[in-house]
Amino acid sequence: MDLNLLRRVARERVKVDLVATEIGIYRKELDAEIKFNMSGVKECINQPFDPYPDKILLLIEGLEDALRGARYVGFTSHQNHPKQHVIGYHFFETEIGGKTAYFNIQFTVQNRYFLYSITESIRWETLE
Repeated sequence: MDLNLLRRVARERVKVDLVATEIGIYRKELDAEIKFNMSGVKECINQPFDPYPDKILLLIEGLEDALRGARYVGFTSHQNHPKQHVIGYHFFETEIGGKTAYFNIQFTVQNRYFLYSITESIRWETLE
């Protein structure tokens, strides 16, 4: 399996199908739609994950359904790398390749939500 090809396909798929069309996934916990942008897609692709190919395949096929069905975990305003436009992050738990994974949803000062990353763990000990 050529991981470079998979990454390119994932990036292009999300760009064309979700970013360019401004698709959003409504979550009642947020009373808002989660949107997609290319910086979040790149972060999703670059974050380590085992099994990594399964995460990339999810971006290609199944991302929307996985985000719709993920279990809400909580919110934190803690940021390891503070960004002025970010208030904090909401987390949703899912499963990828038989392993627990988390969608990290960025909440911005513009009151918007974006998929920021997919990780193996929540890095902050305390959720608010």
